[in-house]
Amino acid sequence: MPEPSYFPLNVLESPAPKSTGSLSSKWPSIGDSYPPFLADTTGSEEPPDWGSSMYLAPLRPQLYQRGPTANPRQSLWRMTRTPLQLALLPLAAIGYLAFCYTVHGKVVPVNTYGIYSVTPQHLATIKGAITSISIIIISIALYPIYDILNSLKSEEFFHVLSSHSHGVPLETINHISSPSFGTIDAMIAFWRRTCSNHYSMGFVASLLVWAVATLAPGALTINSVLADGEMMAFAIGAVLPQSVLNGSSYLDPAFNASMNSEMAASIAWAEMDLGVQYSFGIVNTSAPDYVAYIVPIPLDLASTTSARWLTDVIGINPSCSWAFTNLTRPFNSASSDLIATAFLLDFNLDVDVTKYLSTFGSTAFASVQSPLSGVRNHTTQTPPTDGSTVFFLGQCLSGCSLPMSVNFTLDLTDLPTFTIEMSNQTWSMATLVCMPNITIETREVRNEGHGLLEVQPRPATGQLAQQGNLHPVQTTFLFSIATSSLTLSGGPMTVNRSDYLALGSQVQAEVLYGKQQWEGLPGLGAPEGTNVTITPAPLEGIVKGYTHIIQSAAKSYLAGYLGTAYVPGRVSTTEIIFSSSIPNVVVSTVIFTILTVLIVLAQFRPGKGMEFTLINVAAAFHGSELPAQFAQMKAEQMTDFVPSVMGDHKGVQQDIAEMLRERKIFLQRRPDGSGVLHIS
Repeated sequence: MPEPSYFPLNVLESPAPKSTGSLSSKWPSIGDSYPPFLADTTGSEEPPDWGSSMYLAPLRPQLYQRGPTANPRQSLWRMTRTPLQLALLPLAAIGYLAFCYTVHGKVVPVNTYGIYSVTPQHLATIKGAITSISIIIISIALYPIYDILNSLKSEEFFHVLSSHSHGVPLETINHISSPSFGTIDAMIAFWRRTCSNHYSMGFVASLLVWAVATLAPGALTINSVLADGEMMAFAIGAVLPQSVLNGSSYLDPAFNASMNSEMAASIAWAEMDLGVQYSFGIVNTSAPDYVAYIVPIPLDLASTTSARWLTDVIGINPSCSWAFTNLTRPFNSASSDLIATAFLLDFNLDVDVTKYLSTFGSTAFASVQSPLSGVRNHTTQTPPTDGSTVFFLGQCLSGCSLPMSVNFTLDLTDLPTFTIEMSNQTWSMATLVCMPNITIETREVRNEGHGLLEVQPRPATGQLAQQGNLHPVQTTFLFSIATSSLTLSGGPMTVNRSDYLALGSQVQAEVLYGKQQWEGLPGLGAPEGTNVTITPAPLEGIVKGYTHIIQSAAKSYLAGYLGTAYVPGRVSTTEIIFSSSIPNVVVSTVIFTILTVLIVLAQFRPGKGMEFTLINVAAAFHGSELPAQFAQMKAEQMTDFVPSVMGDHKGVQQDIAEMLRERKIFLQRRPDGSGVLHIS
């Protein structure tokens, strides 16, 4: 196949090709005659001659005639379009961001004005609608930027030629002029610095547009919050005057209260060992004044209902210690049930020591002393009003039978003890006293719908009005009653622990000796005659267990057993409100500010309006050798074009670009300021 013959490019270095006779067959001359228009040849016998002069046909005079006067509305739109575009971005952005900042610091409910039901069940649907509306608003705000970016892309053909006076490689200008010049091509051009400064600015702006279009719609969302309902009266448990102690006959109400002590001990066992929550739970707080709170239980409030109310609550700082007594020598009483009365020096309490302390036929025992009969205030000789719980721990020193397969011994070493003698037996006794150390305060209590009561901190200013549902003296003595049945009713001993029945219930044993030690003791399968030494737990562990006991045991009394009081409160309802993410809002604000500055600067860019249009491209090609040269090269390439072998027409174009890859396209200015394209 013969080599195609092209017009030598070295003669194209001049701004305009010369008319030479030898080249007239290859290249059209500017002086050639111009062909008539199709309308002028209608009816002629021969078709017009579209020979070599088809590239530089003169313009018909009638094309220069002015059209009718422009429509006033069109003129008005041309005048106002640019100001409107300049105002659209900041106005839409300011409105959207201002609303986001507002809902961050203020509660703004979602109101659909009856179009759609605003309920928690429809939260996902409403949230999706809000996101869609946000995307629409952001898209409207970014419309001027998109318009300018499109204009910069269209103007890049002339911008890059104007900014490179020595010419632009054909490959580069060919890519830029292609409508398929996409994001990846733009990134490559930006990285290789083969684009103009305007396009570089536009590329940076496109990245900012992508960022803000991603972040800004996520800045605004909705959440469900709890809102207060109307004020109403809440029925809660109360400890009323003379409900536990009565000045004239204290045994009657106290006996009534003690009948519920077995229930109180069972609740402690269920919550501490079985992990079953009775009624409402109480959130542990890190309040510096109290270890824990005890809260009267609302009687008619479901655990799933969110509400808040005012009530008197009990703050506790429990403490336990081994008591010193006034008994310094062994006591023996053969005729009386009462062996001795121990005066607990540090607690101002008298505790009776009787023959019936150990009735289990064991070598050791532990029991709680009844506040109604065995414990008295040393000064007044009345039941103690300090809420104390007194434990007796005894170890037989001599004269005791050993009927069990496991012989256990309580190690009372280093504890304050006293000795008693009864029925030919000698016992060493230790006394443990635990105090609740309560303080009654009025606080706001909240239930968030999870069955957990949360005591709110004290108000920063002022005091809450006392509700009076917890009588101070009656409430304090109640703690002595609530723990009085702990020895027998604080959970049954398992069969494997039947040898240790004398040490009390499961809850009592785990508190006094530690759960780990208690669970590790040998059971029924131990060899006959196994000896075990049991050591009381450290006081820190005992205090922690005692705290759990009184928190659980008090629930049976503060759930209306001793009385009911009414306190003010509000039931909360769920409300849907707007919310915003401040980090997203702040970043979006910065980006919108930068884009606003860029859109203003873009209005004053040089070469504005020189877009890649037919009019501008045709004007740039007037007087250029490029149309004829490229047309000739493409025509000769197409002569041997076989689609099934060579692919599509794009391959022909790439072949031409490859042949001219070392050449550069430059824009030469005419005296009148217009440009004409040439190839170096």
